[in-house]
Amino acid sequence: MYYETEATLDTYFYHPTHPPFLAIRMIQRFGVSNPSPGFIERVATAYKTGSYMGRIGSGQYGDLGALIAAILLDPETRSLSLDADPSHGHIREPLIKVTSFLRSMGVEYYTPLSLYGRMTSWQLLIGQGPYNSPSVFSFFL
Repeated sequence: MYYETEATLDTYFYHPTHPPFLAIRMIQRFGVSNPSPGFIERVATAYKTGSYMGRIGSGQYGDLGALIAAILLDPETRSLSLDADPSHGHIREPLIKVTSFLRSMGVEYYTPLSLYGRMTSWQLLIGQGPYNSPSVFSFFL
């Protein structure tokens, strides 16, 4: 039973679609919702070879350090010209953006119902209300 489990895990780990799948998910978690195919390929290659730019990583297949370095140090992540592109970056729902802004400004509400009342009045301004998703795909359709 042990050998079958190991063989199954090895099959999944060394499957050709594993590095691009993991690259896409990690890139999205680190702030780029819609990565380009070239960016995905560069990150997946770093994961497969175990090194990024020949300096970072152990050189073994599946090195997460090389994968993270490829995400954070890639020119597509650090390019200032892409910051002006509205389709680049991490897409967030309007309500989440407002909530994040309020948290960063240190706004505190001790009665949640008063916050809910204020946010429902903002619904027309931001295009989305609390607990009022337009579809199962939320705001992104």
